[in-house]
Amino acid sequence: MSPQPYKDDIELRAKEPPSGAPRRCAIVGCGRPVQRSGRNGLSDTLCKRHVEFQRRHGSPWRRSYLVRELAPYRRAAETWLKAHQSDPATIRVIAALDGLISSGGKPAHAHEARWWKPKAKVRNVLARLHQAGKTGRQLLAIVLTVKATQAAIGPRANPEFRHVQIAKMTHRLASGTHTRSTRFATISQYPRAEGIFMRRLGSAIEDIAAIVATSEAVEEVLGLARGTP
Repeated sequence: MSPQPYKDDIELRAKEPPSGAPRRCAIVGCGRPVQRSGRNGLSDTLCKRHVEFQRRHGSPWRRSYLVRELAPYRRAAETWLKAHQSDPATIRVIAALDGLISSGGKPAHAHEARWWKPKAKVRNVLARLHQAGKTGRQLLAIVLTVKATQAAIGPRANPEFRHVQIAKMTHRLASGTHTRSTRFATISQYPRAEGIFMRRLGSAIEDIAAIVATSEAVEEVLGLARGTP
């Protein structure tokens, strides 16, 4: 099916009358009608607001982690990595993540990449990381940080949220396009860090990092964050 007929089909299905009585959003305390009841989307369980919230954060109710929430686990992850930087598995995983970063090709302008498909957006983020000199070690530290934070404060058993948080931290390493001029101030543009491509980016990074970022490693990071051996 070509893109336009597919889009038309989605729009038609979204406007179809809902089956049965109108239903309310599944998020506690919301009370808004689900998308199908409001005829503004396909979800049978969430309202439009919470569908968009999930698109941005990876969870329909839990916002992305704040810097202060991540901070103790980021420090602990760095300490853990220093202690294990000579381990053969750590060396191999960092090399594999370096390879992932270098696979992105040539980066495109942030505004141009905004309209690309998810796979191309993932490649562009990797290309920007490579251009900025970011390393696989930084990506491994991000995965350890996010997994430890999730184990400590939740939401647990939610891989989609974890993938989005990994992608968000990665995206912040080198996300924007900065146009400099001798006549004008620097103009910065940043692509939106939301949607399917964020889930794919986080998943691709975690798939490699998981060889080292095991449950045992995460427990050790948690112990370091708590000040216990």
